[in-house]
Order: sequence, then C-alpha cells, then structure tokens
Amino acid sequence: MSRIHHSVSRALPWAATLALLAGCQGGTPWGATPQQIPIPEVRLPDLSAVPAHVEASTTAGAQRLAERVRAALLAQPSLGGTAWQVDGLEGGLIVLGGAPANPAQRQLALQTARQVPGVREVVDRMAAP
Repeated sequence: MSRIHHSVSRALPWAATLALLAGCQGGTPWGATPQQIPIPEVRLPDLSAVPAHVEASTTAGAQRLAERVRAALLAQPSLGGTAWQVDGLEGGLIVLGGAPANPAQRQLALQTARQVPGVREVVDRMAAP
C-alpha cells in the first residue's frame, strides 16, 4: 500500500502541472498578456529650464557647474595658458586652483568664475604668483 501511495504522490504534482499547462494559453491566470497590459506614457520634466542655482545643489549639477567655470576660464585669452583646477561642490561652491602668472591673472580668474551663472561662492586655492 505504501508503494502505491508513494507512486501516486509523486505523479500527482506532475499531472496537476500538465493539466494546468494544457488549459493555459499564455499570459497570466487573470488574462493579462503583454499585449493587453496598458503602459502609461511617461513624461520626464524638462531639465533645461531648471535655474543654474537649483542645478548646482546636486552633485551632478556641481560637476556641470565646474565644467562651465573651466570653460569660461579657458575662453579668456589671458587665462588660456594656465592649468586650472576647478572643483564644484554642492550649493554652487567652486574651489579654484592653479598657478596664475601674476596678481592680475588671479583676480581675472576669480572674477570670471564668479560671473558664471549658478556660482554662489569661489574659494581661492591658487598658488601665489
């Protein structure tokens, strides 16, 4: 008796699975197939309209702000030959490093960095000329 019971108990789950698969036509038990599932349209916000001071409050925004400051420094003809170190921190803080050739170049670099939209403060870590 236990031998028959053991065979039936092993075959029963397989029979139930086969019966379930025979009646299944794909999808889920409640009839949702990939063709029937509604996918809502996702609209992402337009980040190009975000003001620079808001963007600078994120780490990625601080990095982009540092890139804009670096580009502004390199766009100045009298500052282009200097290797500038520009680090952006959250909140619009820029740390400016490098070795300006003279005090006038140092002041121009600080002024240029301060004029970039989104910069709230510039920390001078430049070497003495």
